[in-house]
Amino acid sequence: MPSISTGVLGSTAAKVAVAVAFLAIGGVAAAQMGVLNGVVGQDDTAAIDQVPDGVDSVATLDASVLEDDVSARLYATAYNATVGATVGGSASETTETTPTTETATPSEDEDETDGFDEEPRTATSPAEMIPANLSAALDKTENETGLDPRAAEEVAFFNKQRENYTQPRYAGAIVHADWTESAVVAAASNSSDTEYVNTTIDGVTVYKPVQNQTEEDEVSFGPPEPEEWIAVLDDGQYAFGTQQAVNDTIEVYAGDANPVDGDLRTAYDETRNGYIRYAQRSQNVNVTRINQTMGQQTGLNVTAYAQAYNDLHVTAGSYYISEDKLGFESRILTNSTETARDVADITQGFISIQAGAIQNETLETQLRSTNVTQDGTTVTVSRETPVDTAAKLIRWYGSILTGGQTGSAAAQPTV
Repeated sequence: MPSISTGVLGSTAAKVAVAVAFLAIGGVAAAQMGVLNGVVGQDDTAAIDQVPDGVDSVATLDASVLEDDVSARLYATAYNATVGATVGGSASETTETTPTTETATPSEDEDETDGFDEEPRTATSPAEMIPANLSAALDKTENETGLDPRAAEEVAFFNKQRENYTQPRYAGAIVHADWTESAVVAAASNSSDTEYVNTTIDGVTVYKPVQNQTEEDEVSFGPPEPEEWIAVLDDGQYAFGTQQAVNDTIEVYAGDANPVDGDLRTAYDETRNGYIRYAQRSQNVNVTRINQTMGQQTGLNVTAYAQAYNDLHVTAGSYYISEDKLGFESRILTNSTETARDVADITQGFISIQAGAIQNETLETQLRSTNVTQDGTTVTVSRETPVDTAAKLIRWYGSILTGGQTGSAAAQPTV
């Protein structure tokens, strides 16, 4: 999901920032790697109806992407292009030839009762601990957390923007998954080293964190990390997040409050179905304060620029897999046709500049295939990338990350 900065931006600068956000989130690398990072969610996002109203951003993810053949292929491609290129071997070789110390059996030439003649074992590098295929990665997650990611159906993330850093954070997630209550609480406790006690709010079982004496006595700098609360909404339905976010979710579940609605929900509902769908409200900037601070530093009157930035409204979009292609579609809803026209022009111009600067013909072609259209106050940016092209670009990115260390075994993706 894009995150549009609400810092000091002017009319042109703000619109460039939006264009960059489009390209960053819709960039080929992000689109491809996004497949590997998809976790949970579903196309008929029932969890969206449990998100409290008044939030500033919402996103849902589709868990079926975890078991999609495209995801498995691109995971293997990314592994071979990075880890496989540095430690040797491809995804299939690693999974077939790396036994664990508990299950490895001695060969006929080895003495089963004497290990002193064996070659000394070298320490396992962090790279070698990375699973070589997607299935193994999911198994590893289940072993470490006690929760099987493949048992998840959908998740909805949401949060509210803060006026300043002194305000408490507000963020939550609603997960629908075939997980037991005890396993969820144990996983949360183990991952954060936090003890939980259960209580009841509006008939809903809630687990709240318990602060021990050591934590109270510790000296910390900056705002404290928000505590994570857990609510068991129904069988296989859980809410996680800050106290207020969880409480608000419970009110929606109990029918005492409305779910997310208004322009944010409308923008979300109009996005294309995909493994990621999102909508995010643009945060207004304080025009007077911006002009006082940025204006003094630059000697420019940035009032008009800041006001133009405030003319941006909601950003919404989705990432999807369509047969043999990866796609994204992002939309910016502005408050004026003029702003929409400027955003479209600058986005298209930035694409041309970026494509001209890229020293990779495949990536340049993909960038230039991006469609930018304007319809009234709405700007739409979209692109589809063939999976074969995505795999090719992942190998290219991998060669950059590894400094060109690509061996023959890692040259081809293993599906």
